[in-house]
Amino acid sequence: MPTTTGASAAQSPSTTEPAGPDTTAAERADKAAHSVRELFGGRALGVPGTLLGAPAHPRPTSPKAPWHYWWQAHLLDALVDAGFRHVGEPARAGEFRREAHRLLRGITLRSGGRVTHNSYYDDMAWLLLAVGRLAELDRTLAGRPDVGCLDAGSALLARLERGHTADLGGGVFWNTRHDVKNTASSAPTALGFVRTHRRDQARAVLGWLQDTLWHPERKVFHDGLRLVAAGSGTEVTRLDERLFSYNSGPVLGVLLELADAPGTDGGDRAHLLGTAADVVAGAAEAYGRELDGRPVLHTHGGGDAGLFSGILARYLADAALHPGLPAPTRRTAAGLVRGTADALWSGRREFDPAVDLGAPDGAAPAVAGETVAIFSPDPARHADEAQRPGVPVELSTQVQAWTVLEAAARLDRA
Repeated sequence: MPTTTGASAAQSPSTTEPAGPDTTAAERADKAAHSVRELFGGRALGVPGTLLGAPAHPRPTSPKAPWHYWWQAHLLDALVDAGFRHVGEPARAGEFRREAHRLLRGITLRSGGRVTHNSYYDDMAWLLLAVGRLAELDRTLAGRPDVGCLDAGSALLARLERGHTADLGGGVFWNTRHDVKNTASSAPTALGFVRTHRRDQARAVLGWLQDTLWHPERKVFHDGLRLVAAGSGTEVTRLDERLFSYNSGPVLGVLLELADAPGTDGGDRAHLLGTAADVVAGAAEAYGRELDGRPVLHTHGGGDAGLFSGILARYLADAALHPGLPAPTRRTAAGLVRGTADALWSGRREFDPAVDLGAPDGAAPAVAGETVAIFSPDPARHADEAQRPGVPVELSTQVQAWTVLEAAARLDRA
């Protein structure tokens, strides 16, 4: 992931025309991969052999700038997506695999030498999922997982098991203060439990989510349950009724993967898949909209929320490809992924970062190298409007777009 040394997005001209009909989903995903790597990539603390995504472009100059552990986890997932997409091209797939391992080393270094040096269980759950997928990419390309993946995964899993307690009826705490249990931590942890063959724990967490945070009419999950006056002896709980798109995503993953797990009987499988179909329908109603005759996902702005709908798109793609779901459910899921990807692609701002637009007229070439794209944080608005030139571009929103474009490319490969 080389860093950009030329003009910033704030100085660069835009490409506003929609994608041509000859642009494939894979080519779009490649453009997003190149853009994020070019604009945000760099060494962790300057150490060779490591990688970390800068929180913004242009990158902050203060050594105290935040780095956002869980944004890096989703950046790692996107690198793995690209590696699997290029698995038929060993050299390209290997490039993404090596970068993913450098990123894992960078996350570990930036965390003080331990991937578990974090106060938030949801952050660690997202990294566990990404590390597990990287181990699978290792197996696919090299025949065995890298020891760094195994060590990181074991450490993360042990920490997450400490967050899964009987307090408040079950579920997983959000942070080490142990005063909130929510969907954001419980759902990805449950999916991590499924993928590490702890299915009884996964079912327990899923049951708590359905009993405690599920909105049966809207078929979505409330954000969480907060313990008020913790430690006072007179604690009460308060339901956080906010709705965020990403909360539906990993629950959908848990349902689909439990349905496919060895030993799941026919009745249980049918129930799990029926609930998954409800989750897709609820997500489409709560988080979808129509834009120019196509369905797209709502997004939630920038910061941490800049990742939310990209996460949902990842698991909607799983639903769209699952043969056990009804055809209308699969079409709904696929339509949201493809529609959002098309809108983000059409609304991109594309420029050449090597061109110095401050040079005298005629001194700089029109195009000096491969262009990069800035994607809007909102598929309903063009990047020129939603991500105005001169305003720093956040890593979260660009990883979100990359994730959506990879999800659409996966549908096209099927």
